[in-house]
Amino acid sequence: MSSVATPPFDPAVARPESAPNAVPVREGDPISRRKMMIGLALGATVAVSELYVPRRSVARMTDKSFAALFPDKVGPWTYVTASGLVLPPQDQLSRFLYEQLLTRIYAEDNGPQVMMVLAYSSVQEGRLQVHRPEVCYPAAGFTILDNESMAIPINPSFAIHGRFLVADRGARREYVFYWTRVGPNMPIRWFDQRLFMAKANLQGYIPDGLLARVSVIAEDREEAVAALTHFVQTMVKTVGPAGRKMLIGPH
Repeated sequence: MSSVATPPFDPAVARPESAPNAVPVREGDPISRRKMMIGLALGATVAVSELYVPRRSVARMTDKSFAALFPDKVGPWTYVTASGLVLPPQDQLSRFLYEQLLTRIYAEDNGPQVMMVLAYSSVQEGRLQVHRPEVCYPAAGFTILDNESMAIPINPSFAIHGRFLVADRGARREYVFYWTRVGPNMPIRWFDQRLFMAKANLQGYIPDGLLARVSVIAEDREEAVAALTHFVQTMVKTVGPAGRKMLIGPH
């Protein structure tokens, strides 16, 4: 009885012919490692962005609750009307640009009337820029003659820093003081306003914002400055805690 000889094992013959183009994945493949690192980086970016999505810091107010913060009687001044003030062009005054726009004229017996405009948004995204006097007064036909910094002291340790403007339209000359509040901050320049907004966003919240403007039609500059200073100081003292916080934040 003869035996059949078993041929020796040949690795070349044993390799499958069905996958001639298969490329084995080697341990430590730089391409696979790079893809893994990119995936981890993208995942971390998504997680961080979700973690730091800015949230609103205050609830939205109704027109009625906002108006109620500011009394009809402010020292010797009494609220008389809401018309006759210089405002941005009508096509810009939409609910997209602001949440509240309070306009009032206060009168007293022994001095000029004070015109007050308060533009407010519980989510400040730069929309109040349209209400700055540098924007709305020229749009109403005024020429800005002076634009300088001014501070109104409220107490020994705090003063409202803002801008003082003289706006002229021939027969009418207004002396204007305005300031802005972004969250707890009181920026003077537009750049500072944007900077405070960016810092708040990085801290995880969207600040609210107020632009407060008061103006008078007076015989001269000294009379105007005295009237504006007295009115602002009296208003801050007259409003309650919520109104004070609205006007000047935690100061």
